[in-house]
Amino acid sequence: MRSASYSGVSAIVLVVGLCLSGAPALAEGWRDGTPMTTARAFAGAALIGDDLYVVGGDSTSGPRSVAEIYDVRGDIWRAAVALPVGLQHFGMAELNGRLFVAGGHEAPPPRRADGLFGSDGTSAAGTTTEGGDTANVWIFDPKVGTWISGPSMPAARAGHGLVAVDGKLYAIGGRGEGASRVFVYDPGRDRWSVSGAPMPSPRLASAYAAAGGLIYAIGGLDSGGAASSRVDIFNPSNGSWRTGPSLPEPRAGHVAAVLDGKLHVTGGEQRRPLRTHADHFVFDLAAGTWRRAPSMPTPRHGAVAAASDGRFIVVGGSPGAGVYTVFTESDMVDIYSE
Repeated sequence: MRSASYSGVSAIVLVVGLCLSGAPALAEGWRDGTPMTTARAFAGAALIGDDLYVVGGDSTSGPRSVAEIYDVRGDIWRAAVALPVGLQHFGMAELNGRLFVAGGHEAPPPRRADGLFGSDGTSAAGTTTEGGDTANVWIFDPKVGTWISGPSMPAARAGHGLVAVDGKLYAIGGRGEGASRVFVYDPGRDRWSVSGAPMPSPRLASAYAAAGGLIYAIGGLDSGGAASSRVDIFNPSNGSWRTGPSLPEPRAGHVAAVLDGKLHVTGGEQRRPLRTHADHFVFDLAAGTWRRAPSMPTPRHGAVAAASDGRFIVVGGSPGAGVYTVFTESDMVDIYSE
């Protein structure tokens, strides 16, 4: 039997959420990894060597700052330095051995005993900060062991992707002012700018992956709130977009990673009717074709994923869709290899 914990306020809600998901048994090619210490969805993740950093995420009390490291080879977890603020729905990527966290939905700063916010959110006049979507950037260097504030993005953004290509970072999709535009961070100049043409079909909760110097924006919620099967491909070298082969099924809140020349996509949710998915699609980057692969053992959305050492690793997320998300957040780790 699989061992997993869920954060919830009642067993009834948990059962309902899992029934909506329809979780299958362990599938061919998949195996269990050691669960996270903290169950969560809408976190961020990035690899540095064999260490997968999983930070932030959602909870019934709001965005979290917790961080953990998964040793991919050792299949063990250890604590990491927490974010300075609680965050969810943000972009996260590794660049030059450092972790970058950009944007997202930020928790309000803690209140003092007198009811005002603390020094991280209060002016001399007592003006308060209420949290919300942000343009803030945080940078973590494992050699230093602390998070520092980086240059802010041109505008607040949440529900987007952050992808590293050729020594730069690209923030794509999501919600916020100018969300159709691509923001690019140049570490040499230590600044952000707007790059290339607007995204042809802006979407929220897409999956993103880089391969061959290109960035794939896969599925997501369209402007009408419906899950999409659309795939758009951004070329950072000239700022252009083109349309790629569509996903076999519409998806939002799913994950993607490139493993051995193939793009793996799994999970996601839909709102009408309310359910989560376990489908696993594989895109052959050379042939330009999709195929179905063995489904993930537990349907869920809002997870994080990475590919390392011949394995596609899916961490956390929630088996419950929509309003059930925060009551069914998962600590599960599923690992796929062919």
